[in-house]
Amino acid sequence: MNAKQSLSSISENQDLWVAQYRQEIMERDYNSSMSAAKSEGIAIGEERGRSEAKLEAARNFLRENVPEEVIARCTGLPLDTVKQLSKN
Repeated sequence: MNAKQSLSSISENQDLWVAQYRQEIMERDYNSSMSAAKSEGIAIGEERGRSEAKLEAARNFLRENVPEEVIARCTGLPLDTVKQLSKN
């Protein structure tokens, strides 16, 4: 069936047209939701990666006996976090 015949068939049956329209909207909403969820997941993963990198840098600084205040300033971690790391 070519596109013109398909359109004619759908146009003749309003219920079919409405069902098709609703299906298309549901698919668009689903795709939009999935895209937003994917973007949010990527952002969360990137943030976790940055946090882990800061903690690893702080651990490395601590092994090199760099003062805790300097580590906090250089990594952007709270001083309490750096102190907790130094205890471990």
